[in-house]
Amino acid sequence: MEFKHEVENNFADIIQEYQFNLIKVNEDEIMLLHPNYALTIWKSREGIDIYYLFLHSLEKVKITNFLFSNYEKELLANIIPANNLVDKISNSLLIHARGLSKYFPELLSGQNDWIKDFKENKFYNEPRAINKDEYSAYKTNINGKKIEGFQNEI
Repeated sequence: MEFKHEVENNFADIIQEYQFNLIKVNEDEIMLLHPNYALTIWKSREGIDIYYLFLHSLEKVKITNFLFSNYEKELLANIIPANNLVDKISNSLLIHARGLSKYFPELLSGQNDWIKDFKENKFYNEPRAINKDEYSAYKTNINGKKIEGFQNEI
């Protein structure tokens, strides 16, 4: 499984509608760069995690469980049970692509209203600094242009 290809396929409508640049951070992490923020999708042995990156502060928060807690069961329609990690990752990508589109269009468009609900949610976690791989990937977009807000080296 080529992770970048899977993310690109599952998130194609979101990428197009919200004008994201898709950037491969490394073999296990893909970034969707928006002018105001970024989402990273990270694969692990358990499935995927989604992080929201605040470009102005170079910090990120894990939002996977918060997102899941707001999705409804209809997102699971036509999802085939996962028998292995590849299927689990594919299912998670599909569920999150559906869920973000349906339940979090304001997040995808760059609005911050959802953050208040996130901070009050039991799945809230404190932001932490992005790592060097993420910094390097976010420093330039796929056209090689400097991205505003990335003047400081980590």
